Amino acid sequence: MASPLSLISDAMSSERVKSAGEDIANRASQLYREAQNRNYTLYALIAVSGFAAGLLTGLLIAPSSGYETRSRISNQALSTMSGARKMMRRDAEEMREQAEEIAS
Repeated sequence: MASPLSLISDAMSSERVKSAGEDIANRASQLYREAQNRNYTLYALIAVSGFAAGLLTGLLIAPSSGYETRSRISNQALSTMSGARKMMRRDAEEMREQAEEIAS
């Protein structure tokens, strides 16, 4: 017959093993989810990069002259920058108005 101490020791060690197993399973699940998230981000980045490279290649190979193509790209870039500036000014003004409302 086994002593009471050995029975308690056996029970504790099996609980430790079970707990350690659960910890390992939880950590493995967490690592798997993190890897999936990184893969989705990588796939999205690759897709966007491929789209941008295709667009740029299409513009550069288009049947218009180099001067016309460069001019179109330059005009589009200037237009985008102008729009971004307007949006930043509008947002800054809204934030200034909100800050004044909060302060008063």
